[in-house]
Amino acid sequence: MRGGYRGKPKPKLPTHLKRVPVNARIQQWMLDELKKRGEVGIVLEYILIEAGFKYQPEK
Repeated sequence: MRGGYRGKPKPKLPTHLKRVPVNARIQQWMLDELKKRGEVGIVLEYILIEAGFKYQPEK
């Protein structure tokens, strides 16, 4: 028997919750500190929210 998809398919995310990859250049020590705190993308997301960025629905 060959492997394949088993189980219930994942529900689609609403468009406002989808993450978009972004390239950013940061210094190595900053990256090391972010990695110590957890997954870099999620940590950056929380930092931006704490800095006052708010969700803006698409028009």
